[in-house]
Amino acid sequence: MVRRNFILSDSLDQSLDETAALLGEKRSGIVAKALSQYFDRLDLELARERAAAYEAGSDSALSAEELRRRLEL
Repeated sequence: MVRRNFILSDSLDQSLDETAALLGEKRSGIVAKALSQYFDRLDLELARERAAAYEAGSDSALSAEELRRRLEL
């Protein structure tokens, strides 16, 4: 685990406190879950954008050899 410090708006902080109390969870657990869900959603959005670019012909797939080279395998 890593400890992080960050700044929230007053309204987000209040929502976090209320949600933690309602669910009986720690604030840090709620923040961790929220970030995890955000990154999952972001990954999906990026994948959709890349797929759309590929289908539109503005991006191309890598060959297996090129992928290995880029990953230095």
